Amino acid sequence: MKTVRIYGVNRLVILSEQKSFIKKGKSNPCIVGQESAFLSVDNVDAVYKNIVLKNISRVLNKIGLPSIADGFTKKKDTNAVYMYIAMNLNFLEANAYLLKSLKKHGNKISLYIYDCWEPEFDDWQKVMDDIKPDYVFFCFRQTYEHYKDIYNAYWVPQSADLSIFKDEHLEKTRMFMSMGRVNEGIHKKILEYMEKHNIEDNRENYVYRKDRNEEIYPDIQDLVTEINKTKYFVSVPKCYENFKRTGNVCGITARYFEAMACKTLIIGKKPIVIDELFSKDCMIEFNDDLSDFDSLIDEMEKSPEKYQEIVDKNYECLMNNHTWQHRARQILEIINQ
Repeated sequence: MKTVRIYGVNRLVILSEQKSFIKKGKSNPCIVGQESAFLSVDNVDAVYKNIVLKNISRVLNKIGLPSIADGFTKKKDTNAVYMYIAMNLNFLEANAYLLKSLKKHGNKISLYIYDCWEPEFDDWQKVMDDIKPDYVFFCFRQTYEHYKDIYNAYWVPQSADLSIFKDEHLEKTRMFMSMGRVNEGIHKKILEYMEKHNIEDNRENYVYRKDRNEEIYPDIQDLVTEINKTKYFVSVPKCYENFKRTGNVCGITARYFEAMACKTLIIGKKPIVIDELFSKDCMIEFNDDLSDFDSLIDEMEKSPEKYQEIVDKNYECLMNNHTWQHRARQILEIINQ
């Protein structure tokens, strides 16, 4: 559905390059879902990177020749705030010259930034100082806290692609699921729990990656269905797994929102900010030594009504407060203050 443009106020214009990745299967599903949801909100538009010129530039780079400018419009638009969504530092560095060119022509620039980890703070700052954005939106609270006195910065958490991740009203036939990296401590506890309760270790009962390079559900719709069939979805912030990479940034990621959208209960460790967004009982958090693992799972297994109450409450809070559409409206309010 085409969005309505309201004249006389700043509109948000997404600088999208996702279409230029799609044929090679390299588009980022998080950003695709974010952009699609943003575009369903009035006063949000998008412009797209020139796919043909980008592909020509890729060929020229391979043979050692300079790139062709494959950028976005450079015309001044006084009622637009352009937004580039950066998944990581490499993407922002690669597009810095385009953003600087837009600034040079008198346009306002904003950034929405995903994986900005503490060890990279200085590197991010060098690029942002070069671009001079008018607004910077950080998905992680600790990252925002670091930059809030340096830039016109705001904390706008992630969400999930709720056109894909949704409640399919399926029976919860599987006990546990762990996607991506496996938390060894929780994984061991799950296997021990299953053995005690004579639950066979197979993917009907527990899905986890047995090889670090394995992609369990390449089709995202299959992933959604399998989350829907699962009672307990393991999620642990990256800072617990790879502190060297993240430093003290311990944010809430899309996986938490995706599980809630499927009405599946999250177990593991809480991101620092989750209690600010959802109720304190929104997930099962274990002690650091996991000594309470069995008792907390047993308690929930004996109380299906409590399980349903929690997942219903999470779902309602998500849909009423934390969709990408809510994030887009928050940003529109900020740029129109």
